[in-house]
Amino acid sequence: MFEKDIKYIMDTVNLFEVIYKKDTFVIDGKEYPLGYTSYSAVQPECRFTDTTTFVELKNLAYRLSIDFTYNDLIEYRNKLLDAIDSLKRISFFSLFDLEKYQKRITFLLSEERINQYIEIYSIYQNGFDLSTTEEADHADDLMKSLDDYYTVLAVGRILNNTINDLKHYSALVFQMTHKIVERGSRTKSQLADAFGDFLSDPYLSFAFHTDQQPFRTKASMIPVVETLDGKSCIFRKVWYNHLKDFLYIDLFEGYMHGHYLWQCGICDDYFFMTTAHKQLYCSKVNPQYGVPCAYVAKHPEVLQRKPEQQKKTASPYYLLWKRRSDLIRKNKSLGKYDEAVSAKAKEYIDNCFELAQVDFEYALTQYENDMEITNVYQKAMEMLNV
Repeated sequence: MFEKDIKYIMDTVNLFEVIYKKDTFVIDGKEYPLGYTSYSAVQPECRFTDTTTFVELKNLAYRLSIDFTYNDLIEYRNKLLDAIDSLKRISFFSLFDLEKYQKRITFLLSEERINQYIEIYSIYQNGFDLSTTEEADHADDLMKSLDDYYTVLAVGRILNNTINDLKHYSALVFQMTHKIVERGSRTKSQLADAFGDFLSDPYLSFAFHTDQQPFRTKASMIPVVETLDGKSCIFRKVWYNHLKDFLYIDLFEGYMHGHYLWQCGICDDYFFMTTAHKQLYCSKVNPQYGVPCAYVAKHPEVLQRKPEQQKKTASPYYLLWKRRSDLIRKNKSLGKYDEAVSAKAKEYIDNCFELAQVDFEYALTQYENDMEITNVYQKAMEMLNV
């Protein structure tokens, strides 16, 4: 009954906004390097996501556009919330504030709104009752909820499309990354050549429709002025109606800025390259050796050591943590800082060390700065609200 209006909502509703800066993008208040979606999407959990729940949700949404009861809409709301909960288990969706979307769904499918939708559906079936001023005013109030009604019926389909777009993107990035690694493409020009060959490959064109979709992206954009390093800068804010458009624009932006995925020659995991174009190995701690793969590559003698010995003698992240831990203990014994501040400082460096072992971007770009002793005590004071 409402198919045309629902499809219109699916093509026009603003799902999220992104601010593009010099070589980063900001989404839901968090900043990432351009092209970062390729790293998060290539993880196995994205490539092999079970879509059963989302197909069922899409089918339910279609059925509700034809006929529904109060209990049907309650079931729909619960399935929508459960579906978003399942997205929280996929690391890619940490880019988004999923709690915000759950709150919106809860509002759009509140008891009051459900009763309004049922009345709207009844009006479309039986016609308007405008016999009195009160009835006419009531009908007018109900029609103000009509767009929300269409949106509700579109959300299930949107979530299904989102999962399918992510899986398609993940598979494409996986194939593209292997082409880049096989060719040894490192510079922006080499990336462009590899991408051009990828687009013209007959098999990949058949598998990913590279000659048509998904590369015809669309979005709405306005300029915004923000402060960067104390100076005013013009950036662009973009609204996206489809996840697909955001993903492929980010992929292109990443390649244009020399940001791309590489496969570690030791552990075979993927890591994200932004500046170190000669790097062949990742900086994550290799669980077999207890130190980053990049360190193993430079120090082959590590392969002959016992993992426990390496971790305490060779890991640069551990050594920095150890120096800071010793200094905190020394400053406490000298009376420079009291027990409470010292405990918080120790807690802070422990957290930094743990994060550095699992987040290679943080380990490379931020860990040393966070572990500066002046910063450590400043964070400790903040934690104590001193």
